[in-house]
Amino acid sequence: MEQYSIRSNRWNEAAKYGLVLGLIPAAYLYFGHLQVALDMTGIWGSVIGFIVWAAKFIGCIKLMKYVMKKFASANPEASNSDIFKLGTLMAMFSALVFAVITVADHLYIFPEYYQSIYAAVMQEYAKILSAQQVEDIQEILVDAPKFSCIGTFIYCFLYGTVLSLILSRNIPSRNPFNNNIPDEQ
Repeated sequence: MEQYSIRSNRWNEAAKYGLVLGLIPAAYLYFGHLQVALDMTGIWGSVIGFIVWAAKFIGCIKLMKYVMKKFASANPEASNSDIFKLGTLMAMFSALVFAVITVADHLYIFPEYYQSIYAAVMQEYAKILSAQQVEDIQEILVDAPKFSCIGTFIYCFLYGTVLSLILSRNIPSRNPFNNNIPDEQ
């Protein structure tokens, strides 16, 4: 019964916090759009962008660690493996949320933004490539939102899985001075 409770709690926590962890980079994505709309270029735009990126990066790591510690304290029988599985599930949910938001951004929210980027890139490539090569690239760009969604999901999931592996190593913390000394034979 305890194992079912841990599994059920793990899925609930992973879904809740995976949603939050997926919305944080989405907010950063829209901050980038805001920077473009407000024409925040130059050194100060870069500095502000870096500060917001660093806050997102560190905030996501701290949030994942907080959730893992909270889960470990709420489930004292949870092992490091259970904590790792929680982190992996959070990584999966957050990657899914962010990938869906990314494809929605490409297709519905700011399609003009991406179209203008693709047009500028194609204008430069048209100078050095043949007409057939340019046409081939334009055919591929039609599927760019799909590639972006798949690539974003894979990257975010792998990053979150590696992060959960690193963080779960000492959650719950191990006491090297406990009294469980094996008998000498």
